[in-house]
Amino acid sequence: MIKFDNVFFKYNNSKNMTLADISFEVPRGSWLTILGENGSGKSTLMKLLYGQNLATKGKILFENKEYTKETYNDIRQKIAVVFQNPDNQFVGATVEEDIAFGLENKNLPREKMEQIICEVLDIVDMKDYRKFEPTSLSGGQKQRVAIASALALRPEVLILDEATSMLDPVARKSILGYIKKINREQKLTIISITHDAEESIYSDNIIILEKGIIVYNGNYNFLYNDINILSKYHLEIPFLERIKHELNTCLDKKIFEIEEDERSVVEKICKLV
Repeated sequence: MIKFDNVFFKYNNSKNMTLADISFEVPRGSWLTILGENGSGKSTLMKLLYGQNLATKGKILFENKEYTKETYNDIRQKIAVVFQNPDNQFVGATVEEDIAFGLENKNLPREKMEQIICEVLDIVDMKDYRKFEPTSLSGGQKQRVAIASALALRPEVLILDEATSMLDPVARKSILGYIKKINREQKLTIISITHDAEESIYSDNIIILEKGIIVYNGNYNFLYNDINILSKYHLEIPFLERIKHELNTCLDKKIFEIEEDERSVVEKICKLV
């Protein structure tokens, strides 16, 4: 669906390339997580994905259509972004007005807007809050509304730009669970840009950026068969994978598999105890 083909990028005020020789593909309906510490080039890559900046060299394709000044507006209509701080995205006095704002810009009839607002609030379990002021909501609820506003635009690609970094662990897990449900049920393509390796457990594919280049591009199982890869690039190993690895090492036996989820791990630990 999206393809980066030997992409380089340099800001006008810089002598060096911020991104160099970036190549990867994002199949439709998949979830790609792009990991990297601060300064790795994640934000610049997001701007290229969204069409905010154009590649200095190389090609970026969206459904075989190259990103150019001429195709920018058409491509951008198919992509929605949820940012780190939802407060920066709110424009309406109430939850429903905030969601309606983007729909009004598309000149949709009121009946259609009402249908879409109900649908997206139902997806993120926020139907009872449609008349609330966004500022009165918790951090997790605000982020749900931001996701609902993005989904209302019927994007083909949803980009999460550090979208859960300001949330507590419980709210983060809840939000990512909602997005994974949408990814599975609606076949919505997800691109998560983050420094938090915990988000990679939801991914079909993972890319690690280091100083503007791709140092890892592969699936979840391959990465966590060698968790030292994350340590090498100063990324924290997800708690679940660390527990599995340490217990396997301590027991000198591969009891816990990469594919196992939290429930399966807890059940095995209980049996061992």
